[in-house]
Amino acid sequence: SYCFRNHSVGWLARSLIQHHNRDRFQLHGYFLVCDPVYDSLHQWYMSQFSQVYKSKNALETAEQIYQDEIDILIDLDSLTLDLSCEVMALKPAPIQVTWLGWDASGMPIIDYFIADSYVLPHSAQEYYTEKIWRLPQSYIAVDGFEVGVPNLHREQLEIESDAVVYLSAQKGYKRHLDTARLQRKIIKEVPNSYFLIKGWGDNESIKRFFIKLAEEQGVDCSRLRFLSLDLSEAQHRANLGIADVVLDTYPYNGATTTLETLWMGIPLVTRVGEQFAARNSYTMM
Repeated sequence: SYCFRNHSVGWLARSLIQHHNRDRFQLHGYFLVCDPVYDSLHQWYMSQFSQVYKSKNALETAEQIYQDEIDILIDLDSLTLDLSCEVMALKPAPIQVTWLGWDASGMPIIDYFIADSYVLPHSAQEYYTEKIWRLPQSYIAVDGFEVGVPNLHREQLEIESDAVVYLSAQKGYKRHLDTARLQRKIIKEVPNSYFLIKGWGDNESIKRFFIKLAEEQGVDCSRLRFLSLDLSEAQHRANLGIADVVLDTYPYNGATTTLETLWMGIPLVTRVGEQFAARNSYTMM
């Protein structure tokens, strides 16, 4: 994986790596990146594997996996990284599995895709070339997140203490016009409510997008607040506490953001679809 670092996959895979039974399994880590600027999570992962191999060359990585006689090779990236796909396509291990990073790739050399019956019910198998291996509960398990000290408060945003605050914190590509309209409708119908928007992407484009929607739907734009990104993941989680309710995206749900919200004890409203990306929050709830 290229995600053994400060990345959503890095945070979510951590608990499984940490608590794996080392008496029964030997873990090798294949890092598909060069060393990032100092990253404490990357350093932590470096210490967790019996053997670590780093390369940005697919053929060299595949040859190393073959020489290490790996029995089960688990890809954490799926289609999010071409280099991971190249390594898996070379079939360096007898059993190859995809887990966590995204939906399945559909590559014929992948034997299994790890999921659960909530995110991918049994009716989904006909759409997958991989055998869906369902865990008995959620396919993701974490034992917590580091939480910092909040530095965002209502008075800073000129929001009354008795107001109802909704929050959506997602990447720009997860936002859909129809879902955004429904979110504006909530703000319009709930008195003394505000909508906080936070995420990664072209901030000016996102701001124009939401302001235009608000104007079209007759929502007072003064009830919108656009938040900057936090300096750390721990601070981001702490600042989630400003919200009364978090509104999920659809048809591409949150994943790490959903788990963080639930860990902080904040109610979350999601919508459940039929495909993997639209059922992630459902399986975590």
